[in-house]
Amino acid sequence: MWIAHLSDLHLTADTQPLYGQVDTRGALLQALHRLMGLRRSPDLLLITGDLADGGSESAYRFLADALAPLPFPWFLVPGNHDDRAVLERLFPAQASLWQGPVARIVLSQGSLILLDTHRPGKEWGWVDETTLDALEGLPREPALLAMHHPPFAVGIPGMDAIACRGNLEGLGAWVQAHVEGLLCGHVHRHVATTFYGVPAQVAPSPAHQIALDEAELAYTLEPGGLLLHDWEPGVRLLSHYLPIQAAPVHFYEA
Repeated sequence: MWIAHLSDLHLTADTQPLYGQVDTRGALLQALHRLMGLRRSPDLLLITGDLADGGSESAYRFLADALAPLPFPWFLVPGNHDDRAVLERLFPAQASLWQGPVARIVLSQGSLILLDTHRPGKEWGWVDETTLDALEGLPREPALLAMHHPPFAVGIPGMDAIACRGNLEGLGAWVQAHVEGLLCGHVHRHVATTFYGVPAQVAPSPAHQIALDEAELAYTLEPGGLLLHDWEPGVRLLSHYLPIQAAPVHFYEA
């Protein structure tokens, strides 16, 4: 199964660049164009949060229009910059998938589990006993878990300060027992690690990245990207980083 993974679109309410210089709308369109140009089409697209920078209706309408032509299904996870009420109103089919903080997407083999860690007015995420109870109620099957806030440190102090909080030990125990991979966003950088022994991947933003080697939280216009996960349930999770800007392909001479 080929899963395209975008995150942190931060779509603006209008065509004005974010921070006066980041064309988040253009970056999304370029990322989708890159996906559509792949020889192997994704089976689905996952977007792990911060869809709109301020949760505006116009930003979500732009997202809906951009996703509508895709020939494969797509699924949305809210992030700390999103407005859940507006998101649910404009994407009713997506909203119907959720049962409390959890959504289960049944795939040809196994499932993709979406987890809402967003708390209104907070930049950090939260996992509590209600979350864990909802996860425990899911069927036992090969699964991937997707959430916006990473439940682990990424080595960038400003981002670690607003990572996921709460009962992370309980979440880790559940992840260790139930899933084959953890897919996150929020950090605006590609990060690969493990969480309680399970492979974990953080997707970059297609637009702006968080600066890695700065004392203060800052962004950079390093090239945007996305992840492609090749998942064989029960066998492996293989992840590739893909820049949104395509480059010429040169074949080796025989």
